[in-house]
Amino acid sequence: MMKTRLYFLPFLAGLFLLCLSVSAHGENYIEVLDKGTVDWTNGFIEAEGLGKPPPDPLNTAHSRAVAEREAALSARVNLAEVVKRIRVDSRTEVGDYVKRPAIGLDALETRLRSARRVDLSYERAEEVRVRVSVRLWGALAELILPNSIRNISTIVQPPGQEKSEESFTGLIVDCRGISLQPALVPLIVDEEGEVIYGPAFASRDHAAEKGMVSYIRDFTTANNHVRVAPRPLVVKGIRKPEGSPCDIMISRADAAKIRQPPSNLGFLHRCRVLVVVD
Repeated sequence: MMKTRLYFLPFLAGLFLLCLSVSAHGENYIEVLDKGTVDWTNGFIEAEGLGKPPPDPLNTAHSRAVAEREAALSARVNLAEVVKRIRVDSRTEVGDYVKRPAIGLDALETRLRSARRVDLSYERAEEVRVRVSVRLWGALAELILPNSIRNISTIVQPPGQEKSEESFTGLIVDCRGISLQPALVPLIVDEEGEVIYGPAFASRDHAAEKGMVSYIRDFTTANNHVRVAPRPLVVKGIRKPEGSPCDIMISRADAAKIRQPPSNLGFLHRCRVLVVVD
């Protein structure tokens, strides 16, 4: 009986640590791709690379230096592959965009030089594993966002006229229960297919700074999220439009809530939109 308890205690300890890890990262929506991950909540892309020591190293320091360089190079190559797999919209990936002269692979690789090494570990047989990370937003987003997203000038209130307070400060779209695929430029449409939110509604400076939308898993956290707080308008996604895995359809009633009052255009221009997913 005592042996059973002794073996069971380490199992409980490991299970407890696992639960802590899951709960700490449970609200972030992290997409796992072949070569790395995309954090659609915080806007970071990560990839790993593995480096091996040379066959006949001069010494331990030389062996590790060669392995680290190889791992870092491999990680950056993998990072570029992850970026190319990111969906721009329901029909296009970033990889389709970089084939065009307006962007080009060279321009993408230049942007990825800003990637930082965030982890280094030593594996068996003196192999080295390096993980690198780059912001999805900022300079990279400015490069890969479609040209259809343009800057929208802020409406200036006439002198002497009081500024009207916005009824809502952001939009939460509850898409739990829908197998939604994340994208840089998703559309929100009503039941007739009319676009409620898309490239024409988002100002490019805000879209590049923080993305057109952010995805999150926890609904309670979403209500208090800095992106949409303090008075978010909450609507329910009912399904995906036919053939559009990244887009969201909402009801006529919810679409009317977004369209009225006109002041809601303000938070749409500023991309204060949060999508809750499973």
